[in-house]
Amino acid sequence: MKNWSFKIDNDKSINLVLNGKKNAYSLNYNEKEIPQINEESIIHFDNEKDACKIKIIDYKILKFKDVTLDEALLEGYSSLDIWKKKYLDLFKKTNSSFNEENIIIFVIFKVTNNFVKERLELGKKIANLNLDLFNKIESLYEINAGFNNTLFSVNNKYIIKVCTNTELEISFEKEYNFYKSNSSNKSIPKLYKYDNTKKEVNYLYEIIEKLNGNTLYYYWYKMNEIEREETIKKLISIIKSFHNIKANEYDWAKVIKEEIQKRIKDNKDLFSDEDYDIIIKSLNKYDEILKDNYFALIHNDLHFDNIIYDNGNIKIIDFNDCLSAPIDFEFRQLYICQYKPWKWANIEMDPYQKEKDYKNIWNYIKKYYDKLNDINYLEERMIIYRIWNDSEHLKKYHSKELIDSVVENSKKILELK
Repeated sequence: MKNWSFKIDNDKSINLVLNGKKNAYSLNYNEKEIPQINEESIIHFDNEKDACKIKIIDYKILKFKDVTLDEALLEGYSSLDIWKKKYLDLFKKTNSSFNEENIIIFVIFKVTNNFVKERLELGKKIANLNLDLFNKIESLYEINAGFNNTLFSVNNKYIIKVCTNTELEISFEKEYNFYKSNSSNKSIPKLYKYDNTKKEVNYLYEIIEKLNGNTLYYYWYKMNEIEREETIKKLISIIKSFHNIKANEYDWAKVIKEEIQKRIKDNKDLFSDEDYDIIIKSLNKYDEILKDNYFALIHNDLHFDNIIYDNGNIKIIDFNDCLSAPIDFEFRQLYICQYKPWKWANIEMDPYQKEKDYKNIWNYIKKYYDKLNDINYLEERMIIYRIWNDSEHLKKYHSKELIDSVVENSKKILELK
């Protein structure tokens, strides 16, 4: 089975497939990649969640100019001219000399499994099991967010969150424990129910309050600096309330150092011998830099997509990754936003993320969280956290940007006297 998600190029096109309005796609001809009848593929949404399984039922090898209106309609286009413009632009990106005489492959498929419908049936089943809470089901739909959990909106007042990735049940349990520890906190969604029995559905699930507003990414680029500073001030106040919960202490420097060391050794081939030696030598500085710690229960995934903003009010969501750790580790992602503001933004918000809008975010955090300024080597710790973050992705993304970042930041640590 292949993954043809790159040929169904966005969520809008995928929805056409799911609604039966798109049953074909076109490919630039490559004799080594001729489709096979009955070949099956999984199509994913932009966030990598499964949308459906398709099976190839036919294909045609023909000149671009010979495509007909019927075929354009089969692809979901309203006219042949619109289809031609779309694909001429697309094919010229990989072949600048492409013209209407070139050969293409026109692939026809059918949907064999609609995973959205299957998930919706799961949502309906859970909703019907909880009519004592909902009273009646006026509306129910899947929220296409996240990858590890499946989310449903019920009556636009409740969220059903299902742990459909069974490997992450421990993390799901962590979120429940976080809700219990913060049950009186008004800055997080209200938890109505948690079910880990698996008696009536084969998954852990919870029912929580549906919040008004949208993620902070949708508003930050529209704010002026006064509004941004005030927003961070409110955020810090909320985060401090989480950090009041006592947490277990442990050898923080050892944990971070061992994780980075393992990742670097596992990806040694990505570095020159000189750069590899620089990274390994820099690890000797970690014990001194990371010894000054204030442990707390931290959210541990604090970026703008997990911060809900509504007319100046802020709430925090998604507590699957919470853990006991030093308080400064909480802010590593917002620190990195100074340099890569798009890193945790969803695809829709990517074009609006500009470094200039985030240049003061770290200063605002330090201004309103006084205790951070009492930590020795705070800036150097943040550099180590950048190395930690970048090294985590080396196995999957062998990008020059990641490699260079790890090396350059390791040099900064090594230069510390």
